[in-house]
Amino acid sequence: MDISYLGLGLSALLLVIPVLIFLHLKLGLIRQLFTSFARMIVQLAVIGLVLQFIFGQMNLWLTLLWLLVMLANAIFTLRGRLKFQKRILLPIVAMALAFTSLVVMPWILLLVVRPQPFFAPMFAIPIYGMVLGNSMNSCALALERFESGLSENWRAYYTRLSLGASLWEAILPPFKKAMQASLMPQLLTIASIGVVSLPGMMTGQILGGASPLVAIKYQMMIMISIFSGVTLTDYVAIRLYLSRRFDRYYLPVEENASAKP
Repeated sequence: MDISYLGLGLSALLLVIPVLIFLHLKLGLIRQLFTSFARMIVQLAVIGLVLQFIFGQMNLWLTLLWLLVMLANAIFTLRGRLKFQKRILLPIVAMALAFTSLVVMPWILLLVVRPQPFFAPMFAIPIYGMVLGNSMNSCALALERFESGLSENWRAYYTRLSLGASLWEAILPPFKKAMQASLMPQLLTIASIGVVSLPGMMTGQILGGASPLVAIKYQMMIMISIFSGVTLTDYVAIRLYLSRRFDRYYLPVEENASAKP
């Protein structure tokens, strides 16, 4: 069932509630609220027109081009979020996200959903957007936690090396902590789905008229895809980061002067 523009305008009246609360508490967020929603409206309107055009063309190369635009945007967004080792991060996050895309998306499209044609943009673009967006956020958290785990405990790292540990054995504790920190929010979200919350994809399908059973199956598929993609991206990104973060003598690159054993 479609929503009329009048209905959409009436929904916007609900913003009066946060505005009144902001005014009452003098939070100073009213300007940011309207700026954020104005950006959202413009961005969604433009993306809506672009997607409507792509969906109407059903062209393989156009679909691939849009997927590459999404991937490039995710790479540069992720690089902008991370405030350390910026020189080496760009190829690392690019390879991690691209590798995940090449593993997860063909599996989902060719073996699970099997749309006709296989590149149907109304399936490929939304599924890729959810996998890519979650992988990007989790990768930022995993790399940040791994780097902070190293930087805050160089003494333990050098102690393990002095006791005969290999590079892998010396970095394994912060590696495991980074993976746990990045994956725990995903696991908590998955555990609460259905009882505490109904995810956006499932809600959208039900509101769009799909059977709840069909919506549930799609939701299960997308959550499995997201978690697999997130785990793979985090693992690959940290492994690639290791290869650039340390030299052949196991010393941290560019931090030899500041890192003291």
